[in-house]
Parts: sequence; C-alpha cells; structure tokens
Amino acid sequence: MIKLVTFDESLAALAKIEPTSGLGAALAHCAQSIDYSLTGFPTQRGFLVRKLIAPLLLRKYLRQGFMTHDVNAPIPLAPAISPTLPFEEGVAKLRGAMERFRAHAGPLAPHFAFGEISRDDYERLHAMHLADHLSSSAANRS
Repeated sequence: MIKLVTFDESLAALAKIEPTSGLGAALAHCAQSIDYSLTGFPTQRGFLVRKLIAPLLLRKYLRQGFMTHDVNAPIPLAPAISPTLPFEEGVAKLRGAMERFRAHAGPLAPHFAFGEISRDDYERLHAMHLADHLSSSAANRS
C-alpha cells in the first residue's frame, strides 16, 4: 500500500512510478477531483450521505492516513476520461491541478460526498486519493 498525505509526497511518488496501462487516466481522474475542489463538483451526494455517513468516513481516512475506494468509479456526472490517455498527459494534468490548488486563494468548493473540507484536509484527501489509485495500479502489476 502506498501512503501519501501531501502534494510534495505525491509529486515525489509520481517521479518514481512506472507507467502502466490505464494509469494516465487514473492520474487525470485525480486531477479532475482536485480541479473540482476549486470550481465545484458537477453533483452532490444525497443529504444523508453528506451529513451522516461521509463525515465519519472522512474522519477515519484522515486519522489513519489512507483511504480506499472504488478506483474504477468516475466522479459522478464528470466528463469521461479516455482509458487510453497517455501516462505523460495524466502526469501533466495532475501536476497542473496541484499547482492550481496551491495558487488558489479563494474558498474551496464542497466535496461531492464529504462536504466542506479545510484546505489542509483537502490536500491530504487528494494525496490519499492518488495513493489509492497508485496502490491499485501497483497491485495490478504484481
């Protein structure tokens, strides 16, 4: 299992990974999530999920320092990402999204499931999201 909790750790991990099939799309998916934390997600989960279930999961993820989720699930209502997106393109999208997040001085958009999240916790969540995708990719190589 790969553990990442900052963008700096994420960028260091990106420099060391080997491209695999589908990894470019996974990186673009992570970039999409980061960008939506700035602009707003296309839809929100239901009220009960956001107010009762998701906060418990978010606290658990932040406490344990990693998350697990369905790495094949797209962000609800987000534009599809080509599964054959080249690795280098996925890396570029992810680096750009991280730079935009770091440069963003305004308020952050609520997460589609977790709701309002602080800037520091959002970065941790994005890093853990990437780590889960990288861990899945590494497991698929084995």
